[in-house]
Amino acid sequence: MQPNSSDPARAYSPTLSGREFSRKISVLGIKKANDRLWQLLMLGILAGLYIGLGGQVSLVALEQGLGRIAAGAAFSVGLVLVVVAGAELFTGNIIMAVGAVTRQFPFTRVLRNWLTVYAGNFIGAYALALAIWGSGLYETAGGLNALGQLAVKVAENKLALSFGAGVLRGILCNILVILAIIMATMAKDIISKIVCCVLPIMLFVACGFEHCVANMFLVSAGLLAKGVPFAGQTIMLKSLLAVTLGNLIGGLLILFLHPNRLRQLGYLLQAPPVAPNP
Repeated sequence: MQPNSSDPARAYSPTLSGREFSRKISVLGIKKANDRLWQLLMLGILAGLYIGLGGQVSLVALEQGLGRIAAGAAFSVGLVLVVVAGAELFTGNIIMAVGAVTRQFPFTRVLRNWLTVYAGNFIGAYALALAIWGSGLYETAGGLNALGQLAVKVAENKLALSFGAGVLRGILCNILVILAIIMATMAKDIISKIVCCVLPIMLFVACGFEHCVANMFLVSAGLLAKGVPFAGQTIMLKSLLAVTLGNLIGGLLILFLHPNRLRQLGYLLQAPPVAPNP
């Protein structure tokens, strides 16, 4: 016999009942009470980082308006296509380090993936820059149009960053990219995956953080628009190295600070605490 959907007692409710809410809060409290001090400290650091990132992007919005926020939302289309349509992205594949640490596959497989995907990302990004430059989208009859001038300016600003600044901006960037990948992986439907990609990527672009694969395109496009010959474009390598190093550090950092990893490490390093009563 099918339940009567018109029966209020059986109707779906999107919220927890009072009893369910009370039980969930109790179990959550017991779980938090059983966390070790070092786990609580690291999770507190994570929360401070997350709230601080929100604070930084709010400063950007107040000082520069919504232009950079909109640019960040538009840029997130790239990660949405990678996650939903399917592709391999170096900065996202840093998540493979978890599988290597938990001995699901050897670290040589991780290096094989990273190096191959990084090379592929560069080829794809540079080929697109060549195609866009060759299409004339950056030119007018008298020279560069506004879009071409902007491409040059963006490339010059990225190349002008010091090595240390590139590393730090790369760290901050890939913290957000990995969080986007984690959340999108946890989401079940396409709309949820898109939302999970858009918000962190919007944040990193608006805040001015640096992403090595994005820079493969943006710097290449700017150098092509500027008329720099192919041999002279090796100037981008130092900048790419700094940002790539930062992306690696940031991705690994957030992976092993993630609550699931911290609690997993707690069980591996010490005897687990008493489990909460169901």
